[in-house]
Amino acid sequence: MKILIKILKGLLIVVAFFILGYYMVKYFVPSVGKAPNSKEMASSPYYNKGKFVNVVPTKSAEFTQVPRILRNYFKRNVETTPTKDYVFTENNKQENDSILQVNWLGHAAVLFYKNGKYILADPMLGKRASPFQFMGPERFSAPPISAEDLPKLEAVVISHDHYDHLDYETIKKITSKTKYFFVPTGVKASLEYWGVPAEKIKEFSWWDTHTDNGITITATPARHFSGRLFSQNNTFWASWVIEMEDVKIYFGGDTGIFDGFKEIDEKLGPFDLAIMPIGAYNDAWHDIHMDPTEAIDAFQQMRAKKLFPIHWGTFDLALHSWYEPILDLENEAVEKDIPLLSIPQGKWFSLDAESENGWWKKFSEEVK
Repeated sequence: MKILIKILKGLLIVVAFFILGYYMVKYFVPSVGKAPNSKEMASSPYYNKGKFVNVVPTKSAEFTQVPRILRNYFKRNVETTPTKDYVFTENNKQENDSILQVNWLGHAAVLFYKNGKYILADPMLGKRASPFQFMGPERFSAPPISAEDLPKLEAVVISHDHYDHLDYETIKKITSKTKYFFVPTGVKASLEYWGVPAEKIKEFSWWDTHTDNGITITATPARHFSGRLFSQNNTFWASWVIEMEDVKIYFGGDTGIFDGFKEIDEKLGPFDLAIMPIGAYNDAWHDIHMDPTEAIDAFQQMRAKKLFPIHWGTFDLALHSWYEPILDLENEAVEKDIPLLSIPQGKWFSLDAESENGWWKKFSEEVK
């Protein structure tokens, strides 16, 4: 009996420790964010039984798969990071304001410029894709343009609330220089919690749109999920269509493959540029991340002139090598005659730029 009592006391101490830790993180680590009001979310047609859902059945890695994933993670024999000279700076900015110019800032962060107006997508310019500064996936290198050095932004669009797409430190640094934040349903709660004025936040469901100062921004479907530490799917996710005067851009953000790309194109296309995520894929979470072949499939569902790849080469978030997504994409694009733009971080490019296939090879010890 005494042994049983000791075991129960030990379990109670462990449970109390985790409960205390939960509330300490929730209330004293602002980067975790804030959950939205569930009653307000319930009005969304994509909200069911307390969670946002996809329009097609979608799974991410299930708890039962975790042991196998961890085992494969520690057993993998791939090049997980580029060489130490994997460093980028801003360059090649053109003086012609009338053309669209694009700059990849790493992972899914993309900066657009036209006629004196800047738009930033998925502002993750922090050191770690994590709520903590001391742990979590770390960037391979600093962004080519820091949050402090960004110009005034006409708009910021955010695909969803995961740490590798929505960064607390970046938001704090760009709030004063940003006119509007466009976010999926529910994400507004975190931004307001972090000090973004409510009047700056435009919270959208799919197909909602806003036009201001020659720019039209529309939230469009994506196949993904959301969550920050202790929550999952209590906020929505989206891809985005950005129209800067006569130029149309599709920004995929983070999505798995589905047949919704065709519908987006039919309603809002054709597009001058389609920006597709290509990395951090695995069979265990196939439904929510596209691989290079699927990114090309998504691109071919659309009438887009050029394909630009994101969501690779910045964080180690999967079991494949850091360069596998771009290697496979470049090879398949050549085989299928896909109009690919493979451009390094930090380099401004226009839609008529030539693809620089293989630019990344010098940063690999395995591929030369």
